[in-house]
Order: sequence, then structure tokens, then C-alpha cells
Amino acid sequence: MPDTGNKGHRQRLRGRFASGEESSRSEEALLELLLTYAIPQKDVQPLAARLLLEHGSLSSLLEAPMETLCQSDGIKENSAVLLKLVDWIRQHHGLKQPAKETTKPLKQATLFETIPSKFNQAPSAVAEPRREKVIQRYGTEMFGKAVLKEAIQILPSLPDSESLDEIRSFLRAKLHFSAEQTRHRYANYITRRIFPEGYADAPLRLFAKAFPDAQELRDVCFYRFLLSEPLEVEMIEDLILPNLGTGRLSRERIRKRLAEKFPEAKSIVDCGKAIVDALTAGGIAKADRTKISFAYRDIPVTSFAFVLHSEFPEPGMYDIRKLDENRMIRAMLWNPERLLHALYELRNQGLISKISEIDNIRQFTTKHTLAGVVEQIVSGGKKP
Repeated sequence: MPDTGNKGHRQRLRGRFASGEESSRSEEALLELLLTYAIPQKDVQPLAARLLLEHGSLSSLLEAPMETLCQSDGIKENSAVLLKLVDWIRQHHGLKQPAKETTKPLKQATLFETIPSKFNQAPSAVAEPRREKVIQRYGTEMFGKAVLKEAIQILPSLPDSESLDEIRSFLRAKLHFSAEQTRHRYANYITRRIFPEGYADAPLRLFAKAFPDAQELRDVCFYRFLLSEPLEVEMIEDLILPNLGTGRLSRERIRKRLAEKFPEAKSIVDCGKAIVDALTAGGIAKADRTKISFAYRDIPVTSFAFVLHSEFPEPGMYDIRKLDENRMIRAMLWNPERLLHALYELRNQGLISKISEIDNIRQFTTKHTLAGVVEQIVSGGKKP
């Protein structure tokens, strides 16, 4: 469909990108600009929005096989080749980020950045895996599907492999969706969110087999989801934590907040639903057609140990106040008044070394990596 105002709009798209305008770095804006170079004289914004909804993220879209891209309505060979060209460039010439020593930050990433490793720590019984290069999506972008419920259900039965290719193949065979393209897309969602380091790490696979159908596994999977979808963290901080007094929030308020943040987005309803679906799948909230209900939660010691050793990965001494300041731990909606008690439980079970007070500052000392603490939980039968 010709668009008489198309030339001016495309020039504005390019101008905003060239000037570094923040809105030009959204996944939808990047994809729209990219498609203008393959599809002349047509408004490609609706196509960009639909493709992101179908594939879940720009990274998943770029990773899709050539034949899958060509099957998408509106994508012909020229567009598919351009998308795969960008995919090849980012895979082979992506910029590397040095590993962080402390808590993983929530940050805006570029299309070509890779995720630094947090699970490659001190020597343990889990061998160093061979990782895929992982391309991180934009830090606060919208997403159209959660697929967290399916991930939690299928995780305990994953094959004993660190290869994401094997994991994706298994997921495509086992996911219950009838359409092959849907299974392919959802397999990508699950692997990117649950294994953001680029390999199917043994700590999570072991934990899942030890706690199938349990809140402990829901906690850990929701935590991994938060790492990969920081928009979920932002919605918890902006809307849920301030409303803990009433313990409820309308779905409409979530959609309104999304519309304020993404005024040009066409997928507000889908993203709002996905945010709620993730909260309910993780056992963080309950929902009906119009609202969600929530409250501070008890702290399962084993899932707390998993998250604690993910956020503080190096064995050592840490200020207890860092727990209260930690965004991921706050987003879990664990009762902050029970954090100290949970730490003492970890100490009593031998999962951390000690809790001490130095110069009026309480500190806790860890002795395991994530791999080590999970092995201790599983092999020692430490299930409260």
C-alpha cells in the first residue's frame, strides 16, 4: 500500500537514529528503520510491530531461519536476506563486554552487545561449558508473550546437556502448541530467558529436577525471567511495590503505564497481559479479568539461596544492607522483614559461612558459588 507521506516519515526515522534519539533505539523503531531499506513506498511500522509480536524480540526474529522469515506475511526474499545479513554481522562481529564482578545491572544494551557471564565462577564440580554468543535485547523493551508457565512445567524434564541447540530441539518437540512456527518461536523465548548466559547451566537444571511443581522452582524461573525482561522489574517497582498496602492493582493501570512509556506502541494490550502472566506463573500474584492481587511472600530457603548466590556470585563477605537495596530481591516480593531470618536459615543449614557484625555493620559471608550451593542443596537433601 503506497504511503504518500512515506518519504518524510522515513527521513525522520533516519534523522532520529542518526542524532541518537532514545526512542529510535527501541526494537520496533530499529526494525522499522531496517525494513525501510528492503521495502520501498510502504508503511512498514505495522509489519515491524507484528513481527516482534510473532517472534517475541528482535534477537529472536534475526535468529529465525531464512525459510521461516520468508513464510511471514509481508516478508519477501529481499527483506529476509537483509535481516539475516544483520544477524550474521552481529554474531560474527558483536562487541564483547567484560564480565561483571558484582550484581548484574539493568542497563540499556546495544543490538550488538553480549551478556557477561555470572555463572563462570570459582572451580566447582560443574565443568566449564562451551557457550553460545548471546545477543541481549534492549533493556526495557516490550514483550508480547511470557511463556513462563510452559518453561516452568518443562524445565525438570530437560535433557542433561549444556547445548542450547539440544535444548531448543527438545522444546520444539515437547511444547504443546500445534503450529511448528509457534513451537520454534516459544523455544527461543524460553532459552533466552531461562538461560541468558548462552548455555543450559547445570545449577538451574539440577535445581529444576530437585523441585518440580514447587514454588522454589517458580521463584528461580521468575528470577531468571526478571534478568532477561527488565521491563517486568520496572513495572513491579513502579506499580506493585507502591501498592502493597492495598494489595491489588487494575490491569488497566498496567496498560496505562505502558502507554505512557511507549506512546507509539501498538501492542500495549499484549504486553500488559504478558506482564501479568509472568507474575501469576511465578506465583508472585493472582489475577482475574480486571485486576491482580499480591502481598509480601514467605521466603523459601532454597530458592533464596539460588537467588542470593546469583546476585552475590563470588564467595566472600557482604554488607547485609545490600540485600535491602537489591532490585532483583525486592522484585521477588519476598518479605523484607524475613530476609535476616532467611540468612540465618542458610547459615544453620551450612549454605553460607556466617553472619557477623563488624563496626556496627552486619555482614554475611558466602562460601559457595551458585553451582556449589545447588549441589549442596541437592546432594545434601537440604529441602526445608
